[in-house]
Formats: sequence, structure tokens, C-alpha cells
Amino acid sequence: MPADLDQSLEKARDAKAETLKIFNRLAGSAAVGITRIGDQYGLKVNLAEPLAESVSPPSSVNGVPVCIEVTGQITKRLPAEPS
Repeated sequence: MPADLDQSLEKARDAKAETLKIFNRLAGSAAVGITRIGDQYGLKVNLAEPLAESVSPPSSVNGVPVCIEVTGQITKRLPAEPS
């Protein structure tokens, strides 16, 4: 992995917890994952419901780009069982 891509992955990992806190405050229920956005890593926020029209979500957190998708009910994935 190129060094700049590796650095963007580390930044995304570092911003993930803060992003979850922000969107849980804004939406009540959110899930955050790491995804590619353009030529770098960013954060994908899944929401159970659309944000209120009066809410302006951040487009980035700590310099990491954020994309938002309304997916419906948020459920935690169970760890994969060893094969």
C-alpha cells in the first residue's frame, strides 16, 4: 500500500470513534465504517433514519472525509466464526 494511502487509513481509524460519537448525538443511532472515498480512505456513516432538516452533518471529521447513507435499522455484526 502506498505511504499516503496507508496514512489516510490510519487517520480514518483514528477518527472513527469521534465520528460515531458525533453522529450518535445528531441521529440517535449510527454505525461507522471505513471506506474508500476518491483516492483516500474515509468514513461511511450508516443512519437508521434521515437527519432532521435543521441538522447540518460534518463533511469531514479530523480531516477525514465522511459520506452518509440512510440504511434503515442499525444492527451490530457478530464476529465471524473460525473455519
